Amino acid sequence: MKKIFLTVLLTAVLLPLMATSYVWDRRKMESYRTQPNEHVAAAIKGIIRDADKKLADPIPDITDKTRVAPSGDKHDYFSMARYWWPNPKTDDHLPYIRQDGKVNPETEDLDRRRLDEMEKMLTVYALAYFYSGNESYAQKGWEILRTWFVDRKTRMNPSLQYSQVRMGHNNNQGSNSGLLDGYSFLIVPDAVDILSASKSAKQKDIAAIRQWFTDYLEWMLTSPQGVKEDIADNNHGTAYHIQVAVYALFVGNDSVAQPYLNSFVERRIVPQVELDGRQPKELVRTRGYGYSCYNLKHYLDMMDICRLQGIDLLAHPDMQNRIAKAIDFLTPYLGRPVSAWPFQQIAQWEKEQQNLCWLLYRANAYFPDKGYMQLFDTYNTAKPSTRYYLVY
Repeated sequence: MKKIFLTVLLTAVLLPLMATSYVWDRRKMESYRTQPNEHVAAAIKGIIRDADKKLADPIPDITDKTRVAPSGDKHDYFSMARYWWPNPKTDDHLPYIRQDGKVNPETEDLDRRRLDEMEKMLTVYALAYFYSGNESYAQKGWEILRTWFVDRKTRMNPSLQYSQVRMGHNNNQGSNSGLLDGYSFLIVPDAVDILSASKSAKQKDIAAIRQWFTDYLEWMLTSPQGVKEDIADNNHGTAYHIQVAVYALFVGNDSVAQPYLNSFVERRIVPQVELDGRQPKELVRTRGYGYSCYNLKHYLDMMDICRLQGIDLLAHPDMQNRIAKAIDFLTPYLGRPVSAWPFQQIAQWEKEQQNLCWLLYRANAYFPDKGYMQLFDTYNTAKPSTRYYLVY
């Protein structure tokens, strides 16, 4: 297939980099840094404490594994679909069968875990550097970035071809659902921009990371998995949409980014959220409350992303009619037992209620008159030092 992207030019990144916000609001973060409130001050101490504890920890490396993708290449990301289990009716246990909401422990020790660890570690060091200016934190951040995106010996191949494999299906190739794993990369553009101000930054590394995302974005848009995920009508399609927009912004491909930014309400909100706030495609799951919160988190992510690009999604009447309703559909169950929820939620009821609390905290910026902060203050049980206070 004909390539549709221009290679990131080295000369472009040799220019001085201006502070850019992709998902994290840098202007808000700057205000937190100069005038921290009680929660922010506690969170800054917490993130620095975490950074100090982990400074000597090894960096998760995608090539450091014994079980590799069917390709045999350790650089290929490999994960298995969490809700797919060995078939008890066949001798070889193939093909795997789906048990929605029940996590197969076999999936826990693959690259999904390594990617999660990388995301968490990079978040810690990017934020610790931003709020302290300590160069040792930037050094660690760049080590993480080089390990995953630059160093030929350790970097990940720029695709998710073997993500969320369903063993015995599709020749053990990955599924379109596997592109959801890539949501962990969403912090990378902001981390790169923050860490580019450090003495440890090298323009050749920045160029290599942007090239990696150029290649990865091309794969997302042209691979059979990506094409299928783009038309998914649930949280998968939402997450894909957001990833394409952010990665295109990061590599300077506005011809891809702008249509995704501008079509979000029509493509992801209107088809997925009923006027009473129900999200039918999420409610049919065995973890209906959790997936409704999860998709709502994506909606708030995109609202933040668009706002940073000068686009007010709430100016769209369909957004006004649906997004607050989607929140209000879930809030009556805060502080109540799972038996009060009229749909299924087979696990993690309390955890999902806390996830909703943080969505209320974020949504208050858009709906200050809805009483969301009162609900947050009533039901939130997170530590005062949680890092959410540093970015939202």
